[in-house]
Amino acid sequence: MRKHSVYVCLSTTLAMMTSPTFATPIQAVIGLNNSQVQENSHSLSLTANTGTILPLSKDFSPITGLQGSTNSHWLNEIEKTVRVEHKHRDLTFEGTLASINQSNQSFRLNIKDTALTLPMNDFYLIPQTPDAPSTSKTTERSPISYQTNDLSWRPQLSLIFDQDQVTVTQQALLSNQSNHAIELENSLLHYSNHNTPRILKSERAVMAMNDASPAVQYQNSEISYPLGETTITLAPYSSTLIPLPSSQSKIDQHVHTANVSTYYTRSDKMDLRFFNKVTFSLQNDGFPGQYRTFWKQDDLLIPGNTVSLDKVRANTVIDVTTNQSQDLSGTLTLVSATSQSLPTTQVWEAKIENHSNRTQQFAVDQNTNGLITLLKEDLRETSSHIAKTNARGLMLTGQIPAHTTKTFSYTIELEK
Repeated sequence: MRKHSVYVCLSTTLAMMTSPTFATPIQAVIGLNNSQVQENSHSLSLTANTGTILPLSKDFSPITGLQGSTNSHWLNEIEKTVRVEHKHRDLTFEGTLASINQSNQSFRLNIKDTALTLPMNDFYLIPQTPDAPSTSKTTERSPISYQTNDLSWRPQLSLIFDQDQVTVTQQALLSNQSNHAIELENSLLHYSNHNTPRILKSERAVMAMNDASPAVQYQNSEISYPLGETTITLAPYSSTLIPLPSSQSKIDQHVHTANVSTYYTRSDKMDLRFFNKVTFSLQNDGFPGQYRTFWKQDDLLIPGNTVSLDKVRANTVIDVTTNQSQDLSGTLTLVSATSQSLPTTQVWEAKIENHSNRTQQFAVDQNTNGLITLLKEDLRETSSHIAKTNARGLMLTGQIPAHTTKTFSYTIELEK
């Protein structure tokens, strides 16, 4: 079994914590909100959700004392030395946990000659005394499965554009919301479209470096990723970032797109706002979800829009609009119209300027207020093309050399 180093960057308070670890790693199907854990031990490593314990052997002895209340980890530490740390502020106390009041969700902490009463929901509980052997056990070590909210994950997804390449990067942020460290082995990530869990303190993010990455799997209409035999240790109340498979694709097309509606315009001249649209094909299966986009410039990453990818399968063609273009600008002008009402014959003129130092592709999508019966472009301009996209829409496409301005004219006939 291989054990990889974990690079830790924690707050001073967390570095001072001492908490017990488990001798036996657990196996879990880790979900976005909760996990399905499988163990073969006398007691549970994590708090089981009520009614979720499932014995996996046909003949098992009665199981008692396994499903503690939501405050069981507080009850277990009464009259013991504990550390409590505020979830959002730099505030820490250490003393003897005297009692808890479940009705108003508070606890009393004795610190030398001072007694403090504090809200349980505002503090992390950090045990300072090693756990005594549990008295809640089965007569035999029977395998059981249960659901817990203590363990969850959320995807960290990005698209990095660099020249004519795009890198699809994926990581998983594992969250341990229990008050002790746990070890994972032979577990897998399970993706489902549920709300993601709350984020723990940002300073408690650690990076686990993994060298072998299996593939994201689509089986039985489920999306999963096996973590393999590598043991992953999660500190209490912490988040651990692990790498998932990344891939690189060649950008098939980079077009500056603009959309304009000429339904009831009061102006004969409209500005064109262009946006960067990138098209590429995925090399591997991946996780759907919200992807952050970045443009790489030297060693820096310039943030773009966040885009939603619902289908992330190998060979899928992806169209992504990243940000507003700073390379192209332009106007669309109604030169003439035979009538202000339908039917009418209109002459349009698109003037587009390329501010960059290379040739750029463009596409202008125009929606009209009538049915297009005739579409005719200026045949003198060979670097552009115009075509109907639907009964009321048309698209002007073409390219513009660096640092030049071009004018494109076309005529349309509209009917009701």
